[in-house]
Amino acid sequence: MAVELQELYLTGKQWLSDLDFLESEEHFLRHQLTIAAAGTIVNNLTARLDDARLIQQKLNDDVHDFLNKMERLIVESGSGINLQLVEDFISLQTAVAGALAVLKSIKYGLIESKWAA
Repeated sequence: MAVELQELYLTGKQWLSDLDFLESEEHFLRHQLTIAAAGTIVNNLTARLDDARLIQQKLNDDVHDFLNKMERLIVESGSGINLQLVEDFISLQTAVAGALAVLKSIKYGLIESKWAA
């Protein structure tokens, strides 16, 4: 059981790396949007980027909470994986993948706006 818990913990650490990547990409995209020609598309992308930042910040907190739970379970012998832990894992996995997809769509939207200009 400890091996499975450690795998879940390592997956959580990977999510934190993904969220760090999202943060650096968000900064880059925000810079690109500031130098892009003003327009409705750029304004919409900026608003979506603001929303993505809020989601990323909440996800970061949620992943840290998940990792804290995992650390306690790994340290406490005899603890097992319960249904709530599995649901939390799936929810976070889906949310992190969704955040990456949103950032990718913003990136594609920025490229399209540059082609349209």
